[in-house]
Amino acid sequence: MVVFVLGAPTNLRAATYTWSGGSGGGGDAWRNANNWSPSAGPGGPGTGDIAAFSTQGSATIGINFNDGRGLVAPIGTIVLSAGGNRTIFNSSGSAAGTLRLESLNGQLLLNQATNATLTLSNGASQAMAVHLATAGTIHVTATNSSIVINSAISGPSGFTKTGGGLLRLEGVNSLGGSVTVAGGELAVAANTGASLGGVTNVRVQSGATLRLVTAEQLGSATDLDLAGGTLRGSSGPTAVEETAGKLTLSASSTIDLRTSVITFADSSSVVWGGGTALTITNWRGVADPQGGRIYFGIGGLTSTQLAQVYFSDLGIQGAQLAGPYGELMPIPEAPVTAAAAALVGFIVWRERRRLLRAVQQRLAPRVGASALPEDRYRSAGG
Repeated sequence: MVVFVLGAPTNLRAATYTWSGGSGGGGDAWRNANNWSPSAGPGGPGTGDIAAFSTQGSATIGINFNDGRGLVAPIGTIVLSAGGNRTIFNSSGSAAGTLRLESLNGQLLLNQATNATLTLSNGASQAMAVHLATAGTIHVTATNSSIVINSAISGPSGFTKTGGGLLRLEGVNSLGGSVTVAGGELAVAANTGASLGGVTNVRVQSGATLRLVTAEQLGSATDLDLAGGTLRGSSGPTAVEETAGKLTLSASSTIDLRTSVITFADSSSVVWGGGTALTITNWRGVADPQGGRIYFGIGGLTSTQLAQVYFSDLGIQGAQLAGPYGELMPIPEAPVTAAAAALVGFIVWRERRRLLRAVQQRLAPRVGASALPEDRYRSAGG
């Protein structure tokens, strides 16, 4: 079997081992040489190798970190090329361990299957951490496929998400560096902490989406660079809070608020791209219990930046920062202002006419004369 590693020439020194059997429900399936083709030797595939999964073998693959071979299982990269769902997990009942991804040729994880999920998971009783030794790509080719990591992820350099499919992070992670969403969707969904709390910058490129599934997934110092992509808020019956660093607008992009309430750091010192537009959708406004709000703080955006904001649901170009917390809100449009002025003018005219009639009725009997002209404001033809 030939496995193509995206992003770099194939490393001829790397050995490819294809999963061929073994129940992953117990024991040490990953480190059993007989479960790989060709036989991976003692300990299974390791440093600099490619662990490949196709149509053969069990769907669950356990790593027993208490088998005497160490608490770290290193691998160059993991590839799901075809077949159904696969889950790699800690099968040890007494020892936590770490799956170390070395980013062979710049590739950390690769899912090429047309409709399948590759999952890296904790065990029933023990955790399996995932360590990204260096920066690399996590690629999901098909829109119907995904990679799910519910283990805690560590690493100094972040990663780049590529391909049209989904990457979902469910662990509380300690990643450093920067993260780029170059294609498809990155969903951050930790339940008790932040998925990207230690990352310095997240960049969302054209056609890509960063989705906030649960609350507070970014760090308060994690800057966001929208470079043509979409920041999509949470969905649910109540508001979901999110706090982030500064917002950069490198290309025209969208923030789809949904039920999220997003607070950015003061971004007035950041120069947004000339001629770019920040489109806001699903904005709900002040005190809505279902969220749909965004804050920058008082003075948190310049007048130039505010003019680049477009509220698409309302068809309003331009924004203002209102209230004590600097909520981003649409400015009144000129047609709205004109309509309000016209309404005020009509009310004034009507009241003047009513008062004139009252004066006429009072004066006419006293002077014994005929009433004044009924309406001096009426045209000659009317």
